[in-house]
Amino acid sequence: APVLAARPATLEGLFRDSQGRDYRPPSPDELRQAEQLFQRAFAGQVETADWAALGFQVERLTEQGGVLTVIRESPDQRRGRGFYAFAAPLAGAPILQAPHALSDRYTGIIAVKLFASGRFAAGAWSTAPRAYQDDDEDVDADMAHRPDSYFVAFSRAAAVSRPAGAVIQLHGFAAEKRKTGAGRKAGAIVSASQRQPTPAAEGIARCLGGAFAEPVLLYPLQVKELGGLTNQIAQTLRMLGHSGFVHLELAQPLREQLHRDAEARQRFGTCLAGARP
Repeated sequence: APVLAARPATLEGLFRDSQGRDYRPPSPDELRQAEQLFQRAFAGQVETADWAALGFQVERLTEQGGVLTVIRESPDQRRGRGFYAFAAPLAGAPILQAPHALSDRYTGIIAVKLFASGRFAAGAWSTAPRAYQDDDEDVDADMAHRPDSYFVAFSRAAAVSRPAGAVIQLHGFAAEKRKTGAGRKAGAIVSASQRQPTPAAEGIARCLGGAFAEPVLLYPLQVKELGGLTNQIAQTLRMLGHSGFVHLELAQPLREQLHRDAEARQRFGTCLAGARP
């Protein structure tokens, strides 16, 4: 029988393969090590042996945007610590995060497709469900709100290594659960996860508002909900003096469009890639 050539790895394939069900919080010592390794990764230095000691494997692959470095848990060490990718980016290129990649439908795949286009410096994706039950215990694996996660270590390293890069988080919301008329009509809600907008949040809201027919609303000026005020990553970056965090809530119809329509995704990605603190 003919030998079938293995298909080259894709970012989407590796991301899908890295999803699991279990979440176990890392120790403070492990997170300190991870933060140092993330800082080195942002500087273009990814040592396979150092990551292997934490239970991760390193893979390099080529997408249309160029060569990417993926850092993900080894199959026998899956603890829901996340999936990370680094590119050789232009100065100032933003960072993407999908902290509810499995729970906020399509946000993970949209971030993967945007990242593969080569306009972002790095990306972080959750690999376990946001919350689930294990032997009747409630497990909290919410990467936007846990203070002790690899997402926090990655974000702290980003603030130190790339102070000029925005950090953009993709979320999804259900219009029917909104409390305000503005929230129910919104296609997207943009915030800086604080009470006043920042230049980065204003810039993305303005650009998306011009690129899409759906209402794109800026928190708290045009809508008073879904501001992401309790977001742990936003708080971490603010404490480090980084003002480039943008919290982007997408309604289901817009997520469906971005998932299937490459042209819409291109417009969306252009707005995100242009964000600066």
